[in-house]
Amino acid sequence: MSGSDGGTAFADATTVLLLASDVQNRSIDAGVRALRRVDEHVDRAAAVTIRQSASEWLSLWDRSPLSATMPVTCVDVDEDTRSAATEADGSSDPTVERVSDPTDLEALGRQISDVLERADDEDDDVGVVVHSLTGVLRYVDESTAFKFVYTLGEVTRRVDGVVFFHLDPEAHDPASVETFRILCDAVVQFDGPRSSVSDR
Repeated sequence: MSGSDGGTAFADATTVLLLASDVQNRSIDAGVRALRRVDEHVDRAAAVTIRQSASEWLSLWDRSPLSATMPVTCVDVDEDTRSAATEADGSSDPTVERVSDPTDLEALGRQISDVLERADDEDDDVGVVVHSLTGVLRYVDESTAFKFVYTLGEVTRRVDGVVFFHLDPEAHDPASVETFRILCDAVVQFDGPRSSVSDR
């Protein structure tokens, strides 16, 4: 990750807001690059795929050097149709767990918590990437999404992990971006190949 490094504030953050466009997989790249930034502090990764499929996320992950050393689990919110298509073609991936209803953030939160607890039982720290809040906000109102971000941040803090929440700033008004900015310990602004980091 290039640009301003944000000092120890970013390294010590539990919740990080990733601001990046969804154009040309920049948002997935932002999440993978963020995990590279904390790879000395986490043992495994968990990707929560809402905006794009788990296979799209994993395809980019597989091109990262981290894929050789860091196990990954995807929690894929697939709206039934994607799940049905996966079952129809006979493919399955043991690293992908599915939640079918994108409006049921309680079920999604429980699934992510299960991933975190299993890792904690093995003394592994987890870096979680939620891809993305822009996807979440297609299905629920801002207040519900706010509670989800807050709760997942607290769960992640209890197991000494870190969670990155992607948000496409071009898809939301400044007030909405600020709503989620204030919830996070640090904010990373991605602009093409560069990024800048600020702590909150």
